[in-house]
Amino acid sequence: MTRLGQMLYDDGLKAGKSEGRIEGSDRMASLTKKLLEAARMADLQLALDDPGYREKLMDEYGIK
Repeated sequence: MTRLGQMLYDDGLKAGKSEGRIEGSDRMASLTKKLLEAARMADLQLALDDPGYREKLMDEYGIK
């Protein structure tokens, strides 16, 4: 790969990671709001500790 190609690749990778972090943060905020509104504090705690359970809850609430 050329230096220019590597620079473009690195820039794209950084941008993708940044977008992924923002998307993940937004999804978690949405889930947190939903669980707080439903007074599901125990589920919120589990979601913080267990990524699999977190995804299950996001599916339940339609958070994509």
